[in-house]
Amino acid sequence: MLTWPLLAGTGGGLMGGYRPAPLDAPPVLEARTFVQTHFARLRLGEVRKAGTQVVAGTNVKLVCRVTGEGAPARWEFVAWRRLDGTWELISARRLSPAGTRRILRAP
Repeated sequence: MLTWPLLAGTGGGLMGGYRPAPLDAPPVLEARTFVQTHFARLRLGEVRKAGTQVVAGTNVKLVCRVTGEGAPARWEFVAWRRLDGTWELISARRLSPAGTRRILRAP
């Protein structure tokens, strides 16, 4: 029986989990642009937190301040960059204000 370690590399993240990404990294900027095109009625502010996860391509998780849908709020978006370079929105959820969590679907 093989036993896999819970921690991988020196980053301290769980194997297969998200790793912090620089806010100005190309995948983060590309993912933000992609998300903004899907939610034209929302205005994404600067990315406050970002992470990447290697899958069959790369998942990019963004936390942004968003306006345009009621009161300003923090949202988390996950976009998947496929191996062929195309993007797909995986999820979008409101993180704050408290009690207003919901999922948005792209039009």
